[in-house]
Amino acid sequence: MYKFISFLFILLLYTSLVVAQGHQRNISPEMRAKFEAQKISYITQQLDLSPEDAQQFWPLYNEMQRKNQTIHDEFRELFTSLKRDSLNLLESELSRISDRIADLKVEEAKMERDYHYKFKKVITAKQILDLHLAEKQFQRMLLRKLRGHGQGNGNRGRR
Repeated sequence: MYKFISFLFILLLYTSLVVAQGHQRNISPEMRAKFEAQKISYITQQLDLSPEDAQQFWPLYNEMQRKNQTIHDEFRELFTSLKRDSLNLLESELSRISDRIADLKVEEAKMERDYHYKFKKVITAKQILDLHLAEKQFQRMLLRKLRGHGQGNGNRGRR
């Protein structure tokens, strides 16, 4: 019972943080919160996290996700400006954008490495590897749901 209550508390806390962030893409905040809650549940199950591990793991994971989102937002801004103004940009501006994209990729790789070692202090190496698999599996499931959403029953026979 304690494990269930702890899990619910963490789930509610995380969901409220997601809704509070209110990223305005093509998904409503309510739908985003629903997906995030499903992701927490899925990853927690796949990693078989104890309540104690979950209390240490999820704040680290959320911190990593926020930093990762910041990097991806900058990627998006760079590519949007490049797409919008590519014909009007000087070579020096294109070079600056190209350099920044390379720097962001390095920054992202360093962040992943740093969090790998932070996670090793909280969960096992097997759980870290399971995390990578669970994230990919959840992304695939989410994409299937999003593709199927609004398409009626057209996906019935497909697999």
